[in-house]
Amino acid sequence: MAAPRGSSQVILGIDYGSTHACATVYSFELEALATYTCKVERIEGSDGSCELDPEGVWDCFCRVLDGAMRNAGITPNNVACLGISVQRNSLMLWDRQTGKPRSRIISWQDLRATELSKKWNKSFIVRSLKAGGHVLYWISQSDRFKAWASYRFRTTLACIRLRHFFEGRRALLEECRQGRICYGCLETWFLWRLTNGKVFATDISCASVTGMYDPFTCKWSGPVLSGLGIPHQIIPDVCPSSHFYGYIEAGPLRVQMEASPEVPRFYPVVGWASTDKFNGINTSAAERNSGGPGISAPVSSTFRSSSLTKSSSTHSLGGATAPIFAPDLTYLLEGSHENTGTLIEWLRSEGLFDSYAELEDMLVEGDRLDLDLRSPACSTFYITVPPALLSTHQETREMRTITGEQRKLLGPDGILTGVSGQWTRMDRLAIVRAVMESIALTVRRMLDRCRKEAGVSPSELRVNGNVSLSNWLMQRVADVTNIPVQRSEFIDSSCLGAAITAGVGAGIWPDYASATSLIHGRQGRGYQDSKIGVQNCECFLPNMERVPFMRARYRFWCRACAAYSRKLRLTRFYRPLAIHRSSSRTSSTQTSHHEPQTQAQSVCPLRIA
Repeated sequence: MAAPRGSSQVILGIDYGSTHACATVYSFELEALATYTCKVERIEGSDGSCELDPEGVWDCFCRVLDGAMRNAGITPNNVACLGISVQRNSLMLWDRQTGKPRSRIISWQDLRATELSKKWNKSFIVRSLKAGGHVLYWISQSDRFKAWASYRFRTTLACIRLRHFFEGRRALLEECRQGRICYGCLETWFLWRLTNGKVFATDISCASVTGMYDPFTCKWSGPVLSGLGIPHQIIPDVCPSSHFYGYIEAGPLRVQMEASPEVPRFYPVVGWASTDKFNGINTSAAERNSGGPGISAPVSSTFRSSSLTKSSSTHSLGGATAPIFAPDLTYLLEGSHENTGTLIEWLRSEGLFDSYAELEDMLVEGDRLDLDLRSPACSTFYITVPPALLSTHQETREMRTITGEQRKLLGPDGILTGVSGQWTRMDRLAIVRAVMESIALTVRRMLDRCRKEAGVSPSELRVNGNVSLSNWLMQRVADVTNIPVQRSEFIDSSCLGAAITAGVGAGIWPDYASATSLIHGRQGRGYQDSKIGVQNCECFLPNMERVPFMRARYRFWCRACAAYSRKLRLTRFYRPLAIHRSSSRTSSTQTSHHEPQTQAQSVCPLRIA
């Protein structure tokens, strides 16, 4: 592909997500010129582990950079700046002197710290912190104390997984105290490699969701670090998202000084943030500039509902910091459903469809057959599991007493009801609809929490991401939420958001409003100037005849989710007792062969009519 017309300078935006890495080349008018994508390989274990190979991650990162430049027909000399968005909270350790990894990259999806999280959440320290936060918030009405009241450890937080990793590794912990080890998530690892070990830093949007950074004082939290026993010597510096981080000295973007001393040898990394902050930059910023609160719900491998308010929840939703809309910090109320992409891949792996076009055809065929005319109480549902019970659900999937037909009903984060293990054509259509519909129902549940806990009642929902390509799902979201749904022109805006952040930091645009005006100013033109991945914005209005039906279906779904959660809690409580009884049997061979199986089945949450 030819080099960009007019100016030969371009901006590179990279998104390193949980399933795919993508690099896109943009002109200064924010027209997408070329892109390159590769799959992210994960190392998963039956114990709930989910890791990445550090060198494999770096190789993939370099491969997408090189591929995007080759597809655009440019060289590193054409690149003005680089912006990167990453999957957040995937952590690792490496040697400060040699740069060699001392651990694998522990993904945010890793569940091995589940029991440790529960132990700490029940501890006197955390309970006292939350109680004190409620009291101090009642006295001062400070958002900081309100955040204290909602603080709890989850496996998605880097701090608790880092604490879990240190257990049983006293020698490594001592090296950390001596300052010989570096800790960082993907953004810090990439920055370290790109700058040849000269820069050890992270950005504030990534730091604020690790669980050990105070977004109100903009400092690492001493009480959390000391409480978990994490040495402060390994913690990176924190910088704004739009910031000059340093010059690139390694990888495919390194420029050799061959022509003239006036030619700069390296070019800067100036933009950084976690992927979910970039996903809504084009939509949320527009909502906020109009004077009203904005709700951004990216429909991709993760589902997030974020409210641009100065309020944080005292319950399940947590506050996060993202200084990308203005020089001052912006606080987000955030809810997430991380398994959206995994759900669709699970359907594909079960042989229900081969392509996304076939998936959409199956959804439309279900409409033609009037599958929704069944009573909501008798139809098919995909019941999702809360994060606290996800490990118990996955252990159930691995139980030997589960039959093949039963295992087919267990998804990555939920269970199918209303179908048998023998899937007919009608069952397949109902299953696909139930799983896709669960995404829309999850969005409704997150919005209800936003209304309840932050007083936010949005008038419009803006979505992007690959899953938003489904017209059926977008209409379902509109019907179940009773809110107009507007699909973004840019389906995958993470790379675009990274490029905008880098451009603002490099001085290409004076502020974010100037950059986003280039995008919104092209609405209605069809985006024929861009070469890749752009389509007209579409709006899906609620079907008022279907809204009451979807309201009833949502109520049934919530009740079913609550019932399955109660059963999983009982399973978790009684399973150790069943194992103890089965191991203590000393009777006849026939009894020892059959009784453990009977007890395991008695606590199995799979008795589905």
